[in-house]
Amino acid sequence: MFLLKKCLGALLAPGTVILALLSYGLLKLIWSGKSKRPGWVWIFLGTGCFYLFSSGPLPNVLLFPLESQSKPFQQLQNSQEIKYIVVLSGGERNTVNVPPTSQLDETTALRVVEGIRLYNVLQARPVLVMSGGGPFLVGEKMSAFARSLGIPQEKLIAENESLDTYGNARGVKAIVKETAFLLVTSASHMPRSLKIFQLLGMQPIPAPADFRYRPKLTGRAFLPLGENLTNLEAAVHEYLGLTYLKLFPGMAGK
Repeated sequence: MFLLKKCLGALLAPGTVILALLSYGLLKLIWSGKSKRPGWVWIFLGTGCFYLFSSGPLPNVLLFPLESQSKPFQQLQNSQEIKYIVVLSGGERNTVNVPPTSQLDETTALRVVEGIRLYNVLQARPVLVMSGGGPFLVGEKMSAFARSLGIPQEKLIAENESLDTYGNARGVKAIVKETAFLLVTSASHMPRSLKIFQLLGMQPIPAPADFRYRPKLTGRAFLPLGENLTNLEAAVHEYLGLTYLKLFPGMAGK
């Protein structure tokens, strides 16, 4: 089921949809004989989707409902009781012989930086739990990033076994037990993360990072840019994940 979810997610990704439409249109042009109109219609549709997906308005509209559910963390009255700040990984760069600050992708780096900010806000009391697995041990790379910015080793725990958000939650639960903790992840990822952590009986306090929604769009936002396509892919991924959780609440992590 894990591989099936990943495959479906890849097939429904905006970039894959664009490629499928353009490829089908090209094949129709090649094999449709004298009538080229169907092929051009599909190519026009694919081109239109490319512009729609890679310009700012659509990603912005889809990001707002996700990111508006949790506000940036400032302070809690009982913040002295927070013992852990949990930071979820987003991805890494398969790079070698570069500083720790260049080994994580932008999403993960922003999450780690927010975790460090919260650590300082809470006067260096909590422990930072960096959660991310895979073949490149992202949790360890996140910890190295934090150490390079002055966080002492004794205030860092790397969770390196998880492959997805459910894996993050299971790995973190073994560390934080039943205590409440700050959960740091991208604002668009926070609604799904909270649901998964809560399904496992945990007490996450949202501390979102990596906000992408823009209250005002400039003229540049209407250009077809890679960052807009990336934002749309992130939003679509979250909506698919939330739909899966709603349809199959007992199948989280499967």
